[in-house]
Amino acid sequence: MKQNPYKYAKSHLKITRRLNLSVYLKSFIFLVIVGFVLYAVLFSTYAPVHDFFHNLRHGLMMIPCH
Repeated sequence: MKQNPYKYAKSHLKITRRLNLSVYLKSFIFLVIVGFVLYAVLFSTYAPVHDFFHNLRHGLMMIPCH
């Protein structure tokens, strides 16, 4: 059975309209994601990540490395 593209588009629009977030919430989510990424890059003890960013950590001279 073939699905009607009009019905599919209409249901997608309903879902998208329900996910309407404020600018403050979008900013908060973005900043949380950036914070997690920076924390993972700068404070990770996982060897492949640590070794790749080792020179950056020493170059910043604020993040203890070893």
